[in-house]
Amino acid sequence: PASSMLPASTRAPWAVETVGEAAPVPEAVQGLMLAEARRAAAEASSGPLTKRINDQRSLQRWKKSEAHANILKYISELGDAVVGRRLTQECEARPIISTIVAELEAMSEWIDRIPPLQQAMRYGNKAFKTWHERLVERSHKMMSDIFERHGPACVEDTALATAELHTYFIESFGSPVRVDYGTGHELSLIAWLFCMEKVGLLVLSDRPAVVLRVFHGYLTLMQKLQTTYWLEPAGSHGVWGLDDYQFLCFIFGAAQLVNHPHILPSSIHDEELLEQAADDYMYLSAIAFIRKVKKGPFGEHSPYLNDISGVETWNKVVAGLLRMYEGEVLGKLPVVQHLKFGTLLKWDSEFKD
Repeated sequence: PASSMLPASTRAPWAVETVGEAAPVPEAVQGLMLAEARRAAAEASSGPLTKRINDQRSLQRWKKSEAHANILKYISELGDAVVGRRLTQECEARPIISTIVAELEAMSEWIDRIPPLQQAMRYGNKAFKTWHERLVERSHKMMSDIFERHGPACVEDTALATAELHTYFIESFGSPVRVDYGTGHELSLIAWLFCMEKVGLLVLSDRPAVVLRVFHGYLTLMQKLQTTYWLEPAGSHGVWGLDDYQFLCFIFGAAQLVNHPHILPSSIHDEELLEQAADDYMYLSAIAFIRKVKKGPFGEHSPYLNDISGVETWNKVVAGLLRMYEGEVLGKLPVVQHLKFGTLLKWDSEFKD
């Protein structure tokens, strides 16, 4: 065996000298070897970001990490920034916000020029791959232009920061391999926005516009992608999930409605009000979209949202949704295993594997 060729000090602690056929590897040792292989695979990254969350052990480490706390805090504070604000009202927006919104609008126009292909399956239209290729081609230049036009950013290595931001951005719009989209991709957008603020391209005063202009523009684009290419829901819980694709629009949308004088959580069942107020409030817009794309009684295809309509206040809705997001998105391995780490969103190195 190869291990017998090594000096004793460099062999794995379970390595033994063997003569003839190798002894079977104990099950516990196999587990250790597998864990080592996973860690090695996680360390090896072809790009600027590294996949770190690979198993239950690393998931538990993530849950206790500073990065986890920072992302959850950032989402909560974005919600706080839009309390009482409508989508249609004037919103202070620095030039960088306009640049990002213009990019999202251009990406929406690509859809018009890349029609869905004729194929037997309704879901997972392969034309999405072409759309995503264009995104990848455009994204790195977009990030370079943003640094050039809206810097300076507080980073030592602009090229590395650009590459990391580019990766988070392109992973925010679904998988071109699986032709799917879900809350893990939405989380990648939040990582992108968080890192944009960390490097100083976005600032605290941008947060209302980040939600009302950038995130809402992203949401609108994703709804168009979903209904044009019928992306598969990634990791969907079906009727036992909040929504097949999105989550954060409900947190930010509920925050908008905190202390509203007459729109209550139960108002989602008022179709006339939905039609009147959907353009102003993200929560109502998301509900209206679901009602449009799903057939049948609302309580049957969206039982969680139906249950939430019985909560008394929007404050309680926001608090409950944040807890649910922490458990069902940030706390679920199939979702967060795709989140990557680098110099901007750091994996806590003080933990010992």
